[in-house]
Amino acid sequence: MDSTTLAFWLEKQEFTVEYLYFDYGQGQISGERDCAVFIAKQLRASLNVLETPRPRESLRNIVSSHSNDALLFGDVVNMCAMAATFAFISGMDSLLLGVNADDVRIFPALQARFFGTMEKLATFWMGNKLRILTPFLDKDKSSVVEIGAELGVPFENTWSCCVNVDKHCGRCSDCLSRKQAFREAGLPDRTEYEHEI
Repeated sequence: MDSTTLAFWLEKQEFTVEYLYFDYGQGQISGERDCAVFIAKQLRASLNVLETPRPRESLRNIVSSHSNDALLFGDVVNMCAMAATFAFISGMDSLLLGVNADDVRIFPALQARFFGTMEKLATFWMGNKLRILTPFLDKDKSSVVEIGAELGVPFENTWSCCVNVDKHCGRCSDCLSRKQAFREAGLPDRTEYEHEI
């Protein structure tokens, strides 16, 4: 939802945009990837799929159940680095991410300072400036939904579920967060859920 809203927002700004989809073997790959392809076609945009194995797969034999923060760090840094590399190769000067304030509440490290550090690292390595921008960082998910609704985002063609691959389960944390965002925004949720709670 957040990335799609960002995509529609960027289209309104008339930027030249290349869209990235990270295929890191996530369980919801089918539904999520199909939605990404659909949205890219609707925007008549190029969608670049990056196969990005997560560091946690390489570390699975040595991690414990208490290593989630470390694993998330590896995942996020890896994806930022891959996106920055793509930007440099493509001759682009900016990288935009759909991270929102709710993400920061769940993962406090995902704040402006973290992305600023990644920006400095990429710029230092390559020698030319790369901006990493997070325009929704101060907005909660319901605010992002409101922005998306104004932009005409077809939310029913976006994906959130982290359990199912064909239909949103309606019970996982991501589905519940999705439902709550629509409720708080006072907007209809046209998502088809397996379980309506």
